[in-house]
Amino acid sequence: MRQTDCLSLVTTYYNNGMQFFEPRLLNLTSIDGKAMGEFPILYYLTAALYHIFGEHEFFLRFINLSIVTTGLLYLYKLLLKILNDTAYALIFTFLFFSSAILIYYSNNYLPDPAALGFTLIAWYFFYEFLVNRNNTRAFIISMLFFMFASLLKITYGLNPAAALLSLIVIEIFIKHNNSLKKTYPYLLSFLLLFLIVAGWYIFLIKYNAVNEGDYFFTQTKPIWSLRNLQIEEVISYMYYYWLPSYYYESTLHVMLIVIIVGFIFLKTSNKIILTIAVSTTIGSTIYFILFYSKFKDHDYYFITLIPGIIFLVINSFISIRNRFPKIFNNIFVKLIMTGLLFLSLNYAHKKVTLRYSLDDDKFGNIGMQLLNARDYVNGIGISNDAKFIVLKDYTPNGSLYFLNRRGWTLSDTSASQLKEMQSYIEQGATHLVVTDHKYLQNSTIKNSVKRVIGQYKEAVIYSLKD
Repeated sequence: MRQTDCLSLVTTYYNNGMQFFEPRLLNLTSIDGKAMGEFPILYYLTAALYHIFGEHEFFLRFINLSIVTTGLLYLYKLLLKILNDTAYALIFTFLFFSSAILIYYSNNYLPDPAALGFTLIAWYFFYEFLVNRNNTRAFIISMLFFMFASLLKITYGLNPAAALLSLIVIEIFIKHNNSLKKTYPYLLSFLLLFLIVAGWYIFLIKYNAVNEGDYFFTQTKPIWSLRNLQIEEVISYMYYYWLPSYYYESTLHVMLIVIIVGFIFLKTSNKIILTIAVSTTIGSTIYFILFYSKFKDHDYYFITLIPGIIFLVINSFISIRNRFPKIFNNIFVKLIMTGLLFLSLNYAHKKVTLRYSLDDDKFGNIGMQLLNARDYVNGIGISNDAKFIVLKDYTPNGSLYFLNRRGWTLSDTSASQLKEMQSYIEQGATHLVVTDHKYLQNSTIKNSVKRVIGQYKEAVIYSLKD
Protein backbone atom coordinates (compact mmCIF):
# COMPACT_ATOMS: atom_id res chain seq x y z
CA MET A 1 0.00 0.00 0.00
CA ARG A 2 2.65 2.50 1.05
CA GLN A 3 4.76 1.64 -1.98
CA THR A 4 2.13 2.86 -4.44
CA ASP A 5 2.14 6.15 -2.53
CA CYS A 6 5.82 6.49 -3.44
CA LEU A 7 5.15 5.70 -7.09
CA SER A 8 2.24 8.13 -7.02
CA LEU A 9 4.58 10.94 -5.98
CA VAL A 10 6.93 10.05 -8.84
CA THR A 11 4.05 10.02 -11.33
CA THR A 12 2.68 13.41 -10.29
CA TYR A 13 6.13 14.99 -10.53
CA TYR A 14 6.43 13.53 -14.02
CA ASN A 15 2.91 14.39 -15.20
CA ASN A 16 2.30 17.74 -13.53
CA GLY A 17 5.59 19.59 -13.56
CA MET A 18 8.79 19.24 -11.57
CA GLN A 19 8.00 21.63 -8.71
CA PHE A 20 10.19 20.05 -6.03
CA PHE A 21 8.50 21.72 -3.06
CA GLU A 22 4.98 20.86 -4.23
CA PRO A 23 4.78 17.06 -4.20
CA ARG A 24 1.36 15.59 -4.93
CA LEU A 25 -0.40 12.26 -4.68
CA LEU A 26 -2.79 10.92 -7.29
CA ASN A 27 -5.42 10.71 -4.56
CA LEU A 28 -7.21 14.06 -4.30
CA THR A 29 -8.38 13.79 -0.69
CA SER A 30 -6.05 16.67 0.12
CA ILE A 31 -6.22 19.95 -1.82
CA ASP A 32 -5.12 19.12 -5.37
CA GLY A 33 -3.48 15.98 -3.94
CA LYS A 34 -0.76 18.01 -2.20
CA ALA A 35 0.79 15.94 0.58
CA MET A 36 4.19 14.60 1.60
CA GLY A 37 5.65 12.24 4.16
CA GLU A 38 9.40 12.63 3.68
CA PHE A 39 12.03 14.57 1.75
CA PRO A 40 11.04 13.75 -1.86
CA ILE A 41 14.50 13.79 -3.46
CA LEU A 42 14.36 10.12 -4.53
CA TYR A 43 10.96 10.58 -6.18
CA TYR A 44 12.09 13.78 -7.87
CA LEU A 45 15.25 12.12 -9.19
CA THR A 46 13.21 9.18 -10.48
CA ALA A 47 10.80 11.52 -12.27
CA ALA A 48 13.78 13.29 -13.86
CA LEU A 49 15.01 9.92 -15.15
CA TYR A 50 11.51 9.30 -16.54
CA HIS A 51 11.84 12.47 -18.61
CA ILE A 52 15.16 11.26 -20.02
CA PHE A 53 14.59 7.53 -20.50
CA GLY A 54 10.83 7.06 -20.26
CA GLU A 55 8.62 5.70 -17.47
CA HIS A 56 10.21 2.69 -15.82
CA GLU A 57 9.51 1.77 -12.18
CA PHE A 58 12.90 0.08 -12.23
CA PHE A 59 14.61 3.45 -11.69
CA LEU A 60 13.31 3.94 -8.15
CA ARG A 61 14.14 0.34 -7.29
CA PHE A 62 17.63 0.84 -8.73
CA ILE A 63 18.23 4.04 -6.76
CA ASN A 64 17.16 2.42 -3.48
CA LEU A 65 19.14 -0.75 -4.13
CA SER A 66 22.24 1.24 -5.13
CA ILE A 67 22.14 3.24 -1.90
CA VAL A 68 21.64 0.12 0.22
CA THR A 69 24.47 -1.69 -1.58
CA THR A 70 26.80 1.26 -1.03
CA GLY A 71 25.77 1.32 2.62
CA LEU A 72 26.62 -2.37 2.96
CA LEU A 73 30.01 -1.74 1.36
CA TYR A 74 30.75 0.91 3.97
CA LEU A 75 29.44 -1.35 6.72
CA TYR A 76 31.95 -3.96 5.57
CA LYS A 77 34.73 -1.34 5.57
CA LEU A 78 33.69 -0.23 9.06
CA LEU A 79 33.66 -3.79 10.41
CA LEU A 80 37.02 -4.48 8.77
CA LYS A 81 38.53 -1.53 10.62
CA ILE A 82 36.93 -2.53 13.91
CA LEU A 83 37.51 -6.30 13.76
CA ASN A 84 40.68 -6.35 11.66
CA ASP A 85 39.48 -9.63 10.16
CA THR A 86 38.21 -9.94 6.60
CA ALA A 87 36.25 -13.14 7.23
CA TYR A 88 34.32 -11.81 10.20
CA ALA A 89 33.74 -8.46 8.47
CA LEU A 90 32.15 -10.23 5.50
CA ILE A 91 30.17 -12.68 7.64
CA PHE A 92 28.65 -9.99 9.85
CA THR A 93 27.93 -7.62 6.96
CA PHE A 94 25.82 -10.20 5.15
CA LEU A 95 24.39 -11.58 8.38
CA PHE A 96 22.98 -8.15 9.26
CA PHE A 97 21.66 -7.85 5.70
CA SER A 98 19.96 -11.26 5.86
CA SER A 99 16.74 -9.82 7.26
CA ALA A 100 13.90 -10.83 4.92
CA ILE A 101 12.26 -7.46 5.57
CA LEU A 102 15.39 -5.51 4.67
CA ILE A 103 16.02 -7.57 1.52
CA TYR A 104 12.41 -7.24 0.37
CA TYR A 105 12.21 -3.47 0.78
CA SER A 106 15.72 -2.84 -0.58
CA ASN A 107 14.39 -3.91 -3.99
CA ASN A 108 11.25 -1.81 -3.72
CA TYR A 109 10.07 1.78 -3.44
CA LEU A 110 9.98 2.80 0.24
CA PRO A 111 12.73 5.23 1.36
CA ASP A 112 13.52 3.34 4.58
CA PRO A 113 16.30 1.11 3.14
CA ALA A 114 17.88 4.13 1.42
CA ALA A 115 17.86 5.97 4.75
CA LEU A 116 19.57 2.95 6.31
CA GLY A 117 22.17 2.94 3.51
CA PHE A 118 22.96 6.62 4.10
CA THR A 119 23.17 5.93 7.84
CA LEU A 120 25.69 3.11 7.43
CA ILE A 121 27.87 5.36 5.23
CA ALA A 122 27.63 8.10 7.85
CA TRP A 123 28.68 5.79 10.69
CA TYR A 124 31.75 4.66 8.75
CA PHE A 125 33.00 8.21 8.32
CA PHE A 126 32.04 9.22 11.86
CA TYR A 127 34.05 6.31 13.25
CA GLU A 128 36.97 7.44 11.05
CA PHE A 129 36.66 10.84 12.69
CA LEU A 130 36.47 9.43 16.23
CA VAL A 131 39.73 7.51 15.83
CA ASN A 132 41.46 10.38 14.03
CA ARG A 133 40.30 13.82 15.17
CA ASN A 134 42.36 15.51 12.47
CA ASN A 135 40.16 13.94 9.82
CA THR A 136 37.75 16.86 9.43
CA ARG A 137 36.80 15.66 5.96
CA ALA A 138 35.42 12.41 7.42
CA PHE A 139 33.37 14.39 9.94
CA ILE A 140 31.84 16.62 7.26
CA ILE A 141 30.95 13.62 5.09
CA SER A 142 29.36 11.87 8.06
CA MET A 143 27.24 14.94 8.80
CA LEU A 144 26.04 15.09 5.20
CA PHE A 145 24.96 11.45 5.15
CA PHE A 146 23.37 11.65 8.61
CA MET A 147 21.42 14.64 7.26
CA PHE A 148 20.33 12.83 4.07
CA ALA A 149 19.11 9.85 6.12
CA SER A 150 17.22 12.03 8.60
CA LEU A 151 15.58 14.04 5.81
CA LEU A 152 14.42 10.84 4.12
CA LYS A 153 13.03 9.46 7.38
CA ILE A 154 13.02 11.60 10.50
CA THR A 155 13.29 8.50 12.68
CA TYR A 156 16.85 8.04 11.44
CA GLY A 157 17.65 11.26 13.28
CA LEU A 158 18.30 9.00 16.24
CA ASN A 159 21.66 8.17 14.64
CA PRO A 160 23.19 11.68 14.54
CA ALA A 161 21.75 12.16 18.05
CA ALA A 162 23.57 8.98 19.11
CA ALA A 163 26.73 10.18 17.35
CA LEU A 164 26.57 13.49 19.24
CA LEU A 165 26.08 11.70 22.55
CA SER A 166 28.98 9.37 21.73
CA LEU A 167 31.28 12.29 20.94
CA ILE A 168 30.48 14.02 24.24
CA VAL A 169 30.87 10.83 26.30
CA ILE A 170 34.18 9.94 24.63
CA GLU A 171 35.56 13.43 25.24
CA ILE A 172 34.57 13.56 28.91
CA PHE A 173 34.83 9.97 30.15
CA ILE A 174 37.36 8.31 27.83
CA LYS A 175 39.70 11.17 26.90
CA HIS A 176 39.06 12.88 30.25
CA ASN A 177 38.78 16.35 28.75
CA ASN A 178 37.18 18.61 31.35
CA SER A 179 36.37 21.18 28.70
CA LEU A 180 34.49 20.70 25.45
CA LYS A 181 35.90 23.87 23.89
CA LYS A 182 37.88 21.94 21.27
CA THR A 183 34.71 20.19 20.16
CA TYR A 184 32.61 23.38 19.80
CA PRO A 185 32.92 23.45 15.97
CA TYR A 186 31.68 19.86 15.84
CA LEU A 187 28.87 20.52 18.30
CA LEU A 188 27.77 23.50 16.20
CA SER A 189 27.81 21.25 13.12
CA PHE A 190 25.41 18.88 14.86
CA LEU A 191 23.23 21.83 15.80
CA LEU A 192 23.16 22.96 12.17
CA LEU A 193 22.22 19.44 11.06
CA PHE A 194 19.34 19.26 13.53
CA LEU A 195 18.12 22.74 12.54
CA ILE A 196 18.08 21.79 8.84
CA VAL A 197 16.16 18.56 9.53
CA ALA A 198 13.78 20.30 11.94
CA GLY A 199 13.23 23.12 9.42
CA TRP A 200 12.31 20.65 6.72
CA TYR A 201 9.82 18.78 8.90
CA ILE A 202 8.24 22.02 10.12
CA PHE A 203 7.73 22.90 6.45
CA LEU A 204 6.34 19.40 5.80
CA ILE A 205 3.84 19.62 8.65
CA LYS A 206 2.68 23.09 7.57
CA TYR A 207 2.47 21.97 3.92
CA ASN A 208 0.20 19.08 4.89
CA ALA A 209 -1.88 21.25 7.22
CA VAL A 210 -2.43 24.02 4.64
CA ASN A 211 -3.43 21.46 2.01
CA GLU A 212 -5.54 19.39 4.41
CA GLY A 213 -3.30 16.41 3.78
CA ASP A 214 -3.48 14.14 6.81
CA TYR A 215 -2.68 10.86 5.05
CA PHE A 216 1.02 10.64 5.86
CA PHE A 217 1.89 9.69 9.42
CA THR A 218 3.77 12.65 10.91
CA GLN A 219 2.99 12.07 14.59
CA THR A 220 4.17 9.56 17.17
CA LYS A 221 1.94 6.92 18.75
CA PRO A 222 3.80 6.06 21.98
CA ILE A 223 3.22 3.00 24.10
CA TRP A 224 1.71 4.97 26.98
CA SER A 225 -1.13 6.18 24.72
CA LEU A 226 -2.37 2.60 24.29
CA ARG A 227 -4.58 0.45 26.47
CA ASN A 228 -3.14 -2.75 27.97
CA LEU A 229 -5.02 -4.88 25.44
CA GLN A 230 -3.57 -2.84 22.55
CA ILE A 231 -0.05 -3.16 23.96
CA GLU A 232 -0.44 -6.93 24.17
CA GLU A 233 -1.82 -7.02 20.63
CA VAL A 234 1.28 -5.28 19.24
CA ILE A 235 3.55 -7.69 21.08
CA SER A 236 1.54 -10.65 19.75
CA TYR A 237 1.76 -9.39 16.14
CA MET A 238 5.48 -8.77 16.42
CA TYR A 239 6.25 -12.14 17.95
CA TYR A 240 3.96 -14.45 16.01
CA TYR A 241 3.62 -12.63 12.69
CA TRP A 242 6.62 -10.35 12.03
CA LEU A 243 9.46 -11.93 14.03
CA PRO A 244 10.09 -14.72 11.47
CA SER A 245 10.72 -12.00 8.87
CA TYR A 246 13.07 -9.97 11.05
CA TYR A 247 15.82 -12.60 10.96
CA TYR A 248 16.31 -16.35 10.74
CA GLU A 249 15.44 -17.84 14.13
CA SER A 250 18.91 -19.29 14.77
CA THR A 251 20.47 -15.97 13.76
CA LEU A 252 18.31 -14.19 16.34
CA HIS A 253 19.33 -16.74 18.96
CA VAL A 254 23.03 -16.31 18.18
CA MET A 255 22.74 -12.51 18.26
CA LEU A 256 20.95 -12.65 21.61
CA ILE A 257 23.52 -15.03 23.11
CA VAL A 258 26.40 -12.88 21.85
CA ILE A 259 24.83 -9.75 23.37
CA ILE A 260 24.21 -11.40 26.76
CA VAL A 261 27.66 -13.03 27.01
CA GLY A 262 29.28 -9.84 25.74
CA PHE A 263 27.88 -7.91 28.70
CA ILE A 264 29.63 -10.35 31.05
CA PHE A 265 33.00 -9.46 29.51
CA LEU A 266 32.25 -5.76 29.07
CA LYS A 267 35.70 -4.76 30.39
CA THR A 268 37.38 -6.18 27.28
CA SER A 269 35.25 -4.20 24.85
CA ASN A 270 36.36 -1.46 22.46
CA LYS A 271 35.48 1.72 24.38
CA ILE A 272 34.53 3.70 21.29
CA ILE A 273 32.27 0.95 19.91
CA LEU A 274 30.80 0.41 23.39
CA THR A 275 29.91 4.10 23.58
CA ILE A 276 28.28 4.03 20.14
CA ALA A 277 26.43 0.80 21.02
CA VAL A 278 25.00 2.31 24.21
CA SER A 279 24.05 5.54 22.43
CA THR A 280 22.32 3.82 19.51
CA THR A 281 20.55 1.44 21.90
CA ILE A 282 19.19 4.39 23.84
CA GLY A 283 18.05 6.02 20.60
CA SER A 284 16.49 2.79 19.29
CA THR A 285 14.65 2.25 22.58
CA ILE A 286 13.20 5.77 22.49
CA TYR A 287 12.18 5.26 18.86
CA PHE A 288 10.53 1.92 19.67
CA ILE A 289 8.57 3.42 22.57
CA LEU A 290 7.43 6.48 20.60
CA PHE A 291 6.33 4.50 17.52
CA TYR A 292 5.30 1.35 19.38
CA SER A 293 1.83 1.00 17.84
CA LYS A 294 3.20 1.16 14.28
CA PHE A 295 5.09 -2.13 14.77
CA LYS A 296 1.75 -3.96 14.62
CA ASP A 297 0.94 -3.25 10.99
CA HIS A 298 4.20 -2.00 9.46
CA ASP A 299 7.09 -4.44 9.28
CA TYR A 300 9.47 -1.89 7.74
CA TYR A 301 9.60 0.08 11.02
CA PHE A 302 12.03 -2.64 12.11
CA ILE A 303 14.64 -1.43 9.58
CA THR A 304 15.31 1.69 11.69
CA LEU A 305 16.48 -0.55 14.56
CA ILE A 306 19.20 -2.26 12.49
CA PRO A 307 22.08 0.21 13.21
CA GLY A 308 21.49 -0.23 16.94
CA ILE A 309 21.46 -4.02 16.53
CA ILE A 310 24.71 -3.88 14.52
CA PHE A 311 26.66 -1.93 17.14
CA LEU A 312 25.20 -3.91 20.04
CA VAL A 313 26.14 -7.26 18.49
CA ILE A 314 29.58 -6.13 17.27
CA ASN A 315 30.49 -4.58 20.62
CA SER A 316 29.58 -7.83 22.41
CA PHE A 317 31.43 -9.93 19.84
CA ILE A 318 34.58 -7.82 20.34
CA SER A 319 34.32 -8.30 24.12
CA ILE A 320 34.05 -12.09 23.77
CA ARG A 321 36.77 -12.37 21.13
CA ASN A 322 39.17 -10.26 23.21
CA ARG A 323 38.54 -12.57 26.17
CA PHE A 324 38.90 -15.79 24.13
CA PRO A 325 41.12 -14.89 21.14
CA LYS A 326 42.28 -18.43 20.37
CA ILE A 327 38.73 -19.73 20.09
CA PHE A 328 37.37 -16.98 17.87
CA ASN A 329 40.41 -16.80 15.64
CA ASN A 330 40.02 -20.52 14.94
CA ILE A 331 39.04 -21.41 11.39
CA PHE A 332 36.34 -23.82 12.60
CA VAL A 333 34.48 -21.06 14.44
CA LYS A 334 34.57 -18.97 11.27
CA LEU A 335 33.25 -21.93 9.29
CA ILE A 336 30.38 -22.36 11.76
CA MET A 337 29.54 -18.66 11.42
CA THR A 338 29.71 -18.98 7.63
CA GLY A 339 27.29 -21.90 7.83
CA LEU A 340 24.89 -19.79 9.91
CA LEU A 341 25.22 -17.02 7.32
CA PHE A 342 24.24 -19.33 4.43
CA LEU A 343 21.30 -20.73 6.40
CA SER A 344 20.18 -17.21 7.22
CA LEU A 345 20.44 -16.01 3.61
CA ASN A 346 18.65 -19.10 2.33
CA TYR A 347 15.85 -18.58 4.86
CA ALA A 348 15.53 -14.92 3.86
CA HIS A 349 15.41 -15.93 0.19
CA LYS A 350 12.52 -18.30 0.88
CA LYS A 351 10.63 -15.68 2.89
CA VAL A 352 11.04 -13.02 0.20
CA THR A 353 10.07 -15.48 -2.57
CA LEU A 354 6.95 -16.42 -0.59
CA ARG A 355 6.06 -12.78 -0.15
CA TYR A 356 6.30 -12.08 -3.87
CA SER A 357 4.17 -15.15 -4.64
CA LEU A 358 1.24 -14.20 -2.39
CA ASP A 359 -1.89 -13.90 -4.50
CA ASP A 360 -4.54 -13.23 -1.86
CA ASP A 361 -3.66 -9.77 -0.60
CA LYS A 362 -6.49 -7.29 -0.24
CA PHE A 363 -4.06 -4.40 -0.70
CA GLY A 364 -2.24 -5.86 -3.69
CA ASN A 365 -5.21 -7.42 -5.53
CA ILE A 366 -6.11 -4.14 -7.19
CA GLY A 367 -2.70 -4.11 -8.85
CA MET A 368 -3.37 -7.50 -10.44
CA GLN A 369 -6.81 -6.36 -11.59
CA LEU A 370 -5.64 -3.11 -13.18
CA LEU A 371 -2.12 -3.97 -14.28
CA ASN A 372 -1.43 -2.14 -17.59
CA ALA A 373 -4.89 -0.53 -17.42
CA ARG A 374 -3.44 2.89 -18.25
CA ASP A 375 -2.87 1.81 -21.86
CA TYR A 376 -6.48 0.73 -22.16
CA VAL A 377 -7.79 3.96 -20.59
CA ASN A 378 -5.67 6.03 -22.97
CA GLY A 379 -6.81 3.89 -25.89
CA ILE A 380 -10.52 4.56 -25.33
CA GLY A 381 -9.87 8.29 -25.32
CA ILE A 382 -10.37 9.23 -21.68
CA SER A 383 -8.72 12.59 -20.99
CA ASN A 384 -5.60 12.82 -18.83
CA ASP A 385 -7.50 15.39 -16.76
CA ALA A 386 -10.33 12.96 -15.97
CA LYS A 387 -10.92 12.29 -12.28
CA PHE A 388 -11.70 8.73 -11.29
CA ILE A 389 -13.43 7.10 -8.35
CA VAL A 390 -12.43 3.45 -7.89
CA LEU A 391 -14.59 0.94 -6.02
CA LYS A 392 -13.15 -0.98 -4.39
CA ASP A 393 -9.57 -0.29 -3.43
CA TYR A 394 -8.16 -0.53 0.08
CA THR A 395 -5.22 1.69 -0.88
CA PRO A 396 -5.37 5.45 -1.43
CA ASN A 397 -3.26 5.43 -4.61
CA GLY A 398 -2.90 1.87 -5.91
CA SER A 399 -5.66 1.76 -8.50
CA LEU A 400 -5.13 5.40 -9.48
CA TYR A 401 -1.48 4.65 -10.15
CA PHE A 402 -2.31 1.76 -12.49
CA LEU A 403 -4.91 3.90 -14.24
CA ASN A 404 -2.50 6.86 -14.35
CA ARG A 405 -5.33 9.19 -13.36
CA ARG A 406 -6.07 11.36 -10.36
CA GLY A 407 -9.09 10.86 -8.15
CA TRP A 408 -10.30 8.94 -5.12
CA THR A 409 -10.75 5.37 -3.89
CA LEU A 410 -13.50 3.66 -1.90
CA SER A 411 -12.90 0.57 0.24
CA ASP A 412 -16.53 -0.65 0.44
CA THR A 413 -20.18 0.30 -0.08
CA SER A 414 -20.94 1.37 3.48
CA ALA A 415 -23.12 4.43 4.02
CA SER A 416 -20.12 6.55 4.98
CA GLN A 417 -18.19 5.53 1.86
CA LEU A 418 -21.16 6.20 -0.42
CA LYS A 419 -21.52 9.61 1.19
CA GLU A 420 -17.88 10.22 0.34
CA MET A 421 -18.60 9.16 -3.25
CA GLN A 422 -21.29 11.80 -3.59
CA SER A 423 -18.85 14.37 -2.24
CA TYR A 424 -16.23 13.32 -4.81
CA ILE A 425 -18.78 13.65 -7.62
CA GLU A 426 -19.52 17.18 -6.43
CA GLN A 427 -15.77 17.87 -6.48
CA GLY A 428 -15.57 16.96 -10.16
CA ALA A 429 -15.24 13.18 -10.44
CA THR A 430 -15.90 12.21 -14.07
CA HIS A 431 -15.64 8.40 -14.04
CA LEU A 432 -16.38 5.50 -11.73
CA VAL A 433 -14.43 2.23 -11.97
CA VAL A 434 -16.28 -0.70 -10.47
CA THR A 435 -14.15 -3.79 -9.90
CA ASP A 436 -17.13 -6.10 -9.29
CA HIS A 437 -20.55 -6.05 -11.03
CA LYS A 438 -22.37 -6.78 -7.77
CA TYR A 439 -21.75 -3.23 -6.57
CA LEU A 440 -24.27 -2.02 -9.15
CA GLN A 441 -26.98 -3.69 -7.07
CA ASN A 442 -26.58 -0.75 -4.71
CA SER A 443 -29.17 1.86 -5.67
CA THR A 444 -26.92 4.84 -4.83
CA ILE A 445 -24.21 3.61 -7.19
CA LYS A 446 -26.69 2.55 -9.87
CA ASN A 447 -28.33 5.98 -9.87
CA SER A 448 -24.98 7.81 -9.98
CA VAL A 449 -23.56 6.26 -13.14
CA LYS A 450 -24.65 7.37 -16.64
CA ARG A 451 -23.26 4.95 -19.20
CA VAL A 452 -20.57 2.33 -19.72
CA ILE A 453 -17.35 3.71 -21.23
CA GLY A 454 -15.40 0.48 -21.34
CA GLN A 455 -14.33 -2.66 -19.52
CA TYR A 456 -10.84 -3.81 -18.59
CA LYS A 457 -10.77 -7.42 -17.38
CA GLU A 458 -13.46 -7.48 -14.64
CA ALA A 459 -13.35 -3.72 -14.02
CA VAL A 460 -16.11 -1.67 -15.68
CA ILE A 461 -15.61 2.04 -16.34
CA TYR A 462 -18.68 4.25 -16.12
CA SER A 463 -19.17 7.89 -16.94
CA LEU A 464 -20.53 10.07 -14.15
CA LYS A 465 -21.36 12.91 -16.55
CA ASP A 466 -24.14 13.20 -19.12
